[in-house]
Amino acid sequence: MAATTRVALIHAYSSRNSGDGLLVDLSVGLLKQAFGDDTHVSIVAADPASFPQYDDVHAAPVLADGGLTRLAGAASLFLPMRLNARASELLRLLDSAHVIAGVGGGYLRARNCAEALKLEAGHLLQMRAARLVGKPTVYLPQSIGPSMPAQPLLAHMSGLLGQFRSVFVRDDRSVQFLSGNANTQRAPDLAVLDFERRSAQIMARAECAQPEVKRVAFVLRRAPSWSDTQRTRYETATRKLISLVGAQCEVVYAVQSTGRGNDDLAYYRSIGIDGPLVSLKDLLANDPPDVVVSVRLHGALESILHGVPAYHLSYERKGFGAYADLGVEDWVQNAADFDADHVAQTLLELRAIPEFWARAKGGLERIRAGRERVVAGLRAARNA
Repeated sequence: MAATTRVALIHAYSSRNSGDGLLVDLSVGLLKQAFGDDTHVSIVAADPASFPQYDDVHAAPVLADGGLTRLAGAASLFLPMRLNARASELLRLLDSAHVIAGVGGGYLRARNCAEALKLEAGHLLQMRAARLVGKPTVYLPQSIGPSMPAQPLLAHMSGLLGQFRSVFVRDDRSVQFLSGNANTQRAPDLAVLDFERRSAQIMARAECAQPEVKRVAFVLRRAPSWSDTQRTRYETATRKLISLVGAQCEVVYAVQSTGRGNDDLAYYRSIGIDGPLVSLKDLLANDPPDVVVSVRLHGALESILHGVPAYHLSYERKGFGAYADLGVEDWVQNAADFDADHVAQTLLELRAIPEFWARAKGGLERIRAGRERVVAGLRAARNA
C-alpha cells in the first residue's frame, strides 16, 4: 500500500472571509482528488483559529501575529531564516511534507508600498521557506503581480516563483507577468474547477428552478483602494441598481466577510442598510434567492456552486478571468464603472436564468481540461 501523501498548504488566510475559507476548502478537496482521500494536509494560516474543521492548522509567521508582536516578527526577518523561531517552525513543517502547495487566490500582489512590505514580510517569507526546504512545490490557480510600479519587487517575486515545480495562474495578465517562467500554466479559478466537477448536480438543480427572477440577493463590500471619483461612481451606481431591481423584485442582502479588515456588515450599516443581514453561506443553504449580485468574486462563484446564477461586479482582473472561463462574460462588469441599467436589464430578462446555465454548460469541456492539468501537475510533483 502506498504511503499517505503529506501536503503542506501555505498562504491560507481566514475563513471569517467566506471567500478565502472557500478557497482553502477547494484547495484541500483538489489535493485529495489528486492524491487520495487519506491525504494529510497541514494548513499554514493567518487566522488559524478560524479553521476549526481541520485538525492540523499552523500559525503563519508574521501574518498570524498582531500589534507589536507582528512588528517584532517582521523585524526578525532580517535574521537568517533558521534563526527566526517562527520561521524555523515553518521550515520543519514544510520539510516533513512530500509536496508543498500554495492555496489558490490573489494574495501575491500589492497596490502600494505598505502592501508591498506586508507581502514581503508575510507571503514571500512562506515562498522563501518553500524554496529553502527544496520540496516539490505547486501553486494552485493564482492572480499574481503587484499593480504598483515596483520593478524590483516584481522581478524578485517572479524569480521565486520560477524555481517551483508548477505555478498555475487564473488570468491572462498573470500569464503575461510570468511569461519568462517555463513552469507557468493557465488554469481556471478553483471555484470554477469545482463547478465543472459538480456540474451534473448543479445543472440538475438549475433545471428545477423557476425561470422568472422574483428575489435577488446583493453581496456588497466597501470599495477597495480607488479614487474618490471611482468610489462615488460605484456607490451611486449600486444604489441605482438596487432601486431598479427592487421596483420589480424582492431584494435581500447577504454578508460574506466579517473580519480582518473586510467587515461587510459595517459597510452595510454605513450606507443605511439596517435590516436583517445573514451570511451568504446560510442564505444559499437555507433560503436561496433566484439570482445573486456580488461585488466579491467568491461570493458570486459560491452562489453558482449552489445552483444560483450570479452577476459579478468585479474590482479586480480575477473576476473577468473566472467569468470568461465559465463562458458567462456578459454577467460581469467593472465595479468602478458599471452600467446599472444594463445590469438590471440582464437580470430581469424573461429567460435570464436558463440562458445563464446554457452558456455555463457550454464551457464545461474547457474547464475540465484545466482541472486535469492542475491534477496532473500535483501528481507529477509527488512523483518527482
